[in-house]
Amino acid sequence: MDERPLFGVELLRPSDTVAVVELEGEVDISAARQFEEALSRSIGQGATRVIVDFAKVSFIDSTALGVVVGGVKTIKAQGGALDIVCSEDAIRAIFETTRLDQILNIYGSRAEALAAARQ
Repeated sequence: MDERPLFGVELLRPSDTVAVVELEGEVDISAARQFEEALSRSIGQGATRVIVDFAKVSFIDSTALGVVVGGVKTIKAQGGALDIVCSEDAIRAIFETTRLDQILNIYGSRAEALAAARQ
């Protein structure tokens, strides 16, 4: 039996201005509150560049996309940016289908996103 949780979130701070919200599992309506809290906390702690890492995510729904859009609005209002890490084609396709890839930088790995944040 697989004992991994259906959802997990961790807030990492690789620098004073950069935060990484690492997600794992299924990001759906039941996980949206935790996701939103971590995203808000990262912005509230002074991050001007937030990277949401979906590399370990197996499923997202429209609620998760709503959290991302809310985060983009909040951080842009403060002069910052929100980036996405997405290595799974199925998850990336959701961002493309909803055209969120038009307003977000989407990277294939966290290393790529962190390198872009340093520039």
